[in-house]
Amino acid sequence: MKPGDSLKLFGLNNLLIESDIRRIENQNDIDLGHRRVETRAGADRFTLQFAQKLRDEAAEMARHYATFYCLENSIREMISTRLSELHGPNWWDETVPQLIRDNVAKNYKKEASSGVTLRSNQMIDYSNFGELGEIIKANWVVFGDTLNDITAVQKILAALNTLRAPIAHCKALAEDEIVRLDLSLADWFRQMA
Repeated sequence: MKPGDSLKLFGLNNLLIESDIRRIENQNDIDLGHRRVETRAGADRFTLQFAQKLRDEAAEMARHYATFYCLENSIREMISTRLSELHGPNWWDETVPQLIRDNVAKNYKKEASSGVTLRSNQMIDYSNFGELGEIIKANWVVFGDTLNDITAVQKILAALNTLRAPIAHCKALAEDEIVRLDLSLADWFRQMA
């Protein structure tokens, strides 16, 4: 073997290892640190035109958005499932406070008249995070066996709603707020009976 051959073999071996790591990441949908930042951020031809710093912040904030997406939609699902089981298909009109129904109707009408594809045919999907807490509160007799304490639930949802604002308005969360978000989520899951 020539003196330079061992160096070439070392380099080729490393390329094969890196290729295997990327394959494992893609097959298992995990990140072992070998994906490109653009891939993690879901970069496309427009995203790549922005500064790397913004793309890096977006990639970091994407996980917080995903957390809130799952949380908010799981709460919507819990509400609609429980209330429709007890009140049937008219649960929205029978159990949701009028103020919330009016605001949701306004949101729906605004979206319908804009000409875009409607996000949903379910009115609850037009409610905001704070309104979900009010629906739970107004129907506490239904949710009292699923959630432990209404006062705690209200405080937790209020804290989460405050933390939601920077995420919804595309601003980075400070380190302390990331910790607060994690603690608030742990509090929420602890309330579930």
